[in-house]
Amino acid sequence: MENAKSRAHSLLRGQSINTLLILSFVIVALLPVSILGINSYYAAWENAWREVREKHQTLAENLSAPIAQYVNNRRIAISLLREEMMALEDVADSTQNAVVLAKGLDYLHGFRAVFLLDDHQRILSMATSYPIGERSAVQLNLGPEDFINTLFDSGRTFLSPVVINPFTGKTTLMMGTLLNGAGAMKSPLLLVGELKIDAIEALRQGIHFGDQGHAAIVDPLGRVIAHPNPDWANERIKDLSHLPIVQKMMAGKTGVTEFYSPFKKAEMVAGYTSVPKVGWGIMVPQPKAEIEAQIARIRGSELAWTLAGIALALAFSLSLARWITRPLNTLARAGQRLNDTNFKSELPKISPRAPLEIRQLADSLGGTVDELITSRAELARLNDSLQERVHIATRELRKSNQQLEHLVQSDHLTQLANRRHFEQVLASLDGRRQDDSQGVCILLLDVDKFKTINDHYGHAAGDEVLIQIAGILRQGLRNTDLAARYAGDEFVVLLRAGLETGRQRARDLRDAIDAHHFQFDGQTLHTTVSIGLAYCHSINGCSDPDELLHQVDVAMYEAKRQGRNRVVEVEQGHPWA
Repeated sequence: MENAKSRAHSLLRGQSINTLLILSFVIVALLPVSILGINSYYAAWENAWREVREKHQTLAENLSAPIAQYVNNRRIAISLLREEMMALEDVADSTQNAVVLAKGLDYLHGFRAVFLLDDHQRILSMATSYPIGERSAVQLNLGPEDFINTLFDSGRTFLSPVVINPFTGKTTLMMGTLLNGAGAMKSPLLLVGELKIDAIEALRQGIHFGDQGHAAIVDPLGRVIAHPNPDWANERIKDLSHLPIVQKMMAGKTGVTEFYSPFKKAEMVAGYTSVPKVGWGIMVPQPKAEIEAQIARIRGSELAWTLAGIALALAFSLSLARWITRPLNTLARAGQRLNDTNFKSELPKISPRAPLEIRQLADSLGGTVDELITSRAELARLNDSLQERVHIATRELRKSNQQLEHLVQSDHLTQLANRRHFEQVLASLDGRRQDDSQGVCILLLDVDKFKTINDHYGHAAGDEVLIQIAGILRQGLRNTDLAARYAGDEFVVLLRAGLETGRQRARDLRDAIDAHHFQFDGQTLHTTVSIGLAYCHSINGCSDPDELLHQVDVAMYEAKRQGRNRVVEVEQGHPWA
């Protein structure tokens, strides 16, 4: 990635402004056109889907209403025929019911045949619009479906799924209703009518668009009722329940989806819906390729406009690049001459038709040449004073470093050394020469009942006590000694002295603090200190500062335990090392 960017930068650096301007204009022209093309592509798909929703789904929903009305009218018609049959003195009398069935078939539009069945599904009487030949006690065998039994069990008007008519051998739909309790009827009878699917097919054929857009209707089991393929709609039962779109219709859903059509052997885009109270499904599919072809036509038109826009942008960029680069090239050649003649030549006049910025650049270059000699003289003067300024800056830097070192080593409240500096000094004792036999004493002072002062008088009073104790320590120490604030209300002192001197100095400090009148906010405070003392017989014997500090800390806490305001030294049976 980095190598590619480096090569691109190298390539661009080697190009003229004229080339770069033309390239920039072409890119600037291509970028919005490309974005527009991508957006328009997706917009075309959105429009196509919107058209599918508005056309395909709307057609499916619009076809649902007349089909539902058609089925409902057939229910009403067969109910009227049932009422006439129930009015007969003997419904089972073939002479009477045959007349009523034949009459009913004439005025029951939408039925191809009507049958009267007994409770064993045998045909007692029938009227058909097609010849069926001779018969005797024929059962109306509609296949393995439980349609007839459902009618007997439910006692209501019921619409069958797609079944095979045993007389014609073609697919059909049956609608039946139960006759029970009329006249001399000894057992319930069944009135069954065969619907005319031709009327439903006519409604389906009314929907046709594009090259292969069509409609299809299935029953609640996913079987074809009406379809462009006549083999699927007439000759045999075609089950499409395995298709996802059919499953959605069987579930009572409405929408738009894509699926693979085994009939068209292509991907389809379809609107679909279900017929309320009937359970049928209606889909209005169209090959996806037709929609894509529509989008391709839109894309072709857009491509033509894109190429025209790029050609126009290229012509404009050539003209604009020449207008901009011509005066720039003039200035570049003049600048080279100025360099060759040590800025003794003159700049040429720039055409007033040149871009404003380039004319301003030429004016600025002219002023720059005039100022160059003055600048050189000023530079020489500045060089003369530069060394002196460097010396002044160096002195200031050293002073600042000294102040910074003091701040790093000092405690901000008491201005004594801080703990870090004290520990560094103590650790450095190990690096002294071996013949240095001067003794070392460490004093650790802790203010007695310091928390009481803070609690009673406030932390400002506690800070003032620490500041005044620091002053007492400074007054009681020599230049070779070191006092530091160790932690909180603890102070530590390093004495270059023997044990007896260290004892006396510790007692003097304890007595001085005990006798001191601490002043704060017009009040006089009193406090004492507990002091721990540790001794090394020589400087080079203090090879473990941490152990020495631990010992003096133990001694200080022993002073606390013994009643405070006293000095306790570390008991050692031999010189500490």
